[in-house]
Amino acid sequence: MSMKTAAVNPDKQALADYRAQIDRIDMVLHDLLRERAEIIDQVKKLKGKQHIYIRPGREAQMLRALVGRPQGKLPEGFVVRLWREMISDFTLMEGPGLKVAVTVPPKGPDLWDLSRDFYGAFTPLMEVPSASAAIKAVQADKATVAVVPLPDAKDKDAWWTLLAADKKNTLTVFAIVPFENLKAGRSNARNSMPGGLVVGKLYPELTGDDHSFLALQCVHVPEGEMKRLLGKAGYKVRQMIAQSGGRGGSAPTVYLVETEGYVGRNDTRLARLRAMLGSRLQHLAPLGGYAVPLKSGRR
Repeated sequence: MSMKTAAVNPDKQALADYRAQIDRIDMVLHDLLRERAEIIDQVKKLKGKQHIYIRPGREAQMLRALVGRPQGKLPEGFVVRLWREMISDFTLMEGPGLKVAVTVPPKGPDLWDLSRDFYGAFTPLMEVPSASAAIKAVQADKATVAVVPLPDAKDKDAWWTLLAADKKNTLTVFAIVPFENLKAGRSNARNSMPGGLVVGKLYPELTGDDHSFLALQCVHVPEGEMKRLLGKAGYKVRQMIAQSGGRGGSAPTVYLVETEGYVGRNDTRLARLRAMLGSRLQHLAPLGGYAVPLKSGRR
């Protein structure tokens, strides 16, 4: 008596084989993540207690290195999204005190979705009605960092003047959100501002591709002359915003200057600028900066 062998659908068998491979890879990924968590725990012990466990410069360099590798068939934006979530969650492992004050005005676009994407699903976010309120929350230690709108000359809520007025230079800008500028239609952020800056008690690190901010309070220095002197000191100005400190020709003007490159607290060009402005300069402080975001596109 002959026995008939049941026909095996080759497509179904191939699917089963691929799914088995995916299951195996998932287990390997899970093992690697557990190993990474163990290493983070050892790093935590070596660091000891800190006010803030964020390393924005290192984070930027990690992501640049990963995105600089061949991406194969990975969806655009996947690597940054995955690693931002991992970075945020492992940061919470090191120290659970991170709390983010996010600018969410009563009307108009806000920074909530961009902040959640940058800091992950589990980092506590605190909604505040204005950028100034976000800065004040950090000053009062009600939040660790603040996410505020990009500077705009037309903005009535000029948060950066609060940083400029602090002679101790305690709070500075240290990051920008988002860190990857995706093509239109690749983000689910709703009612969102184009981007924001992150401010806290942390000075940014040199990453090799950076932008920086300076705050200057002066008298009798017109904008044209200020730009000229900044260039003479060695700064390449990307943006300059001026705000008058009062009425009358003798009222001080506060400038926010964004420059290309990295400006450290002891940047030698600062002394050059002070010398050129002389007695007209009342205050000059570096306000930090950010690692330049990744550009959209694939490699």
